[in-house]
Amino acid sequence: MNENKWTIAAGRCALLAVLMMTSGCGKEQANVRAASAAGAGCAKDDGCGLDHAVIHAAPVAEKGHEVHGDHDGHDQGSRAALSLEELESVQCEHNVPTYQCAECRYEVGVVKVDASMLKQEHGDGLVRTQTATKTNVTVVLPATGEVALNENAAVHISPRIAGIIEFVSVDVGARVKAGDTLLTLASVELGKALADYERNRTLSDLTESVLARETKLRDEKVGSEQDMIDARMTFEQHRTDLKASEQMLHVLGLTDEDLAATREPAHGAGTGRLPVRAPIAGMIIEKHAVPGEMAEAGKDLMLLADLTTVWVWANIQSRDLAPLLQAEKRGSVAVAITVSAFPNRQFEGVLDYIGATMNEETRTIKMRAMVKNPDLELRPGMFCDVSIAIGNGPAEEVLAVPRAALMTDEGKSFIFVHWKDDFFVRRDVRRGRDFLDVVEIIEGLQAAETVVTDGAFLLKSDVLREKMGAGCAD
Repeated sequence: MNENKWTIAAGRCALLAVLMMTSGCGKEQANVRAASAAGAGCAKDDGCGLDHAVIHAAPVAEKGHEVHGDHDGHDQGSRAALSLEELESVQCEHNVPTYQCAECRYEVGVVKVDASMLKQEHGDGLVRTQTATKTNVTVVLPATGEVALNENAAVHISPRIAGIIEFVSVDVGARVKAGDTLLTLASVELGKALADYERNRTLSDLTESVLARETKLRDEKVGSEQDMIDARMTFEQHRTDLKASEQMLHVLGLTDEDLAATREPAHGAGTGRLPVRAPIAGMIIEKHAVPGEMAEAGKDLMLLADLTTVWVWANIQSRDLAPLLQAEKRGSVAVAITVSAFPNRQFEGVLDYIGATMNEETRTIKMRAMVKNPDLELRPGMFCDVSIAIGNGPAEEVLAVPRAALMTDEGKSFIFVHWKDDFFVRRDVRRGRDFLDVVEIIEGLQAAETVVTDGAFLLKSDVLREKMGAGCAD
């Protein structure tokens, strides 16, 4: 009876092994699953006729994917944890060392970087490396904030006189230079102002001629002194009226070139066309102007902003106010900004305002930093992490790497360390404190090792290719 049970158990194990070999990543995965089944139902001497320990050793003996789990992907974390000696000996299904196989090396966290990709000191390249050393760092105060427009570099575009919008020259997102025409208005009031200007200019020219004639007659003893004085008074009055009307047109937005153009016959006086120009260089952030629409004086039609600098507002706890004020007294306080859109990019700025009052609801104090944004990557409305340099006294020396060198995957931090030749290997690390431009590494990195800084994301994309659609090899 017991022999029959052993025979049935052996048959079940064999059938399970065959089914496993028809699914998953291949023979190695079937071996692992068969080993699991054997461990669950077949002891060393339960009649299967197979040594349980030998079944579990099967995946290592095979030269395929040595460690496949019960999922479609690979166990990337276990491969990254292999020692360098183990990386030398592990072979892939192509019967070559895995780290040398272009198709399989990513499975053990190894990337081959051609020398042409390495960034030289004064040349091109996508990948930059750096020797890990202990660095003098400054203590920073962490905070969260929000990117906002630099209101000192933003202008609300509105006409200074009522009129109908005839033409709009720009759209949202357009970058303009100072003096560029944004839109054109047709205005009756402007036509009247131009007519007054032309009349005063004409009268001024006539009375100037009269004054010249009376002055000549007086010099020739033909005219009287009083006639010359009356002519001068009339001329001065008309010249004053001309300056006033000219100033009015400048206030409305016309330039000297516009006024000179009104004297041309083709242009003529009283046309009433008002070009609304950009007072500063920047980008059109908002647009409410539509051709044919009636625009009122003072009504906002566009928002123009120079985004090469932005404000960052952050909230400071009351306990952090004292060291922040002390840092401000010592001089300029540096600020570093990071946003989720560019996790490996840091934006530099300077603290320029600390709030004079505390928010009664949140019990926090607002601070503002002016941050450089030359590539217009920071967008108003973004949330950000703020690091404020408040270090006092001598700087602390720690083993740290640039922020761009530190990558994350499923909550784990890792870097890429040079192994040998053109090979770099993923190394899990334990991060410590964040400083202005570097991150402290507590565990997983030794001084004098070479790490990848710029371009680390390219290497990350290679070792995590299976998460982007690449499955097991057939």
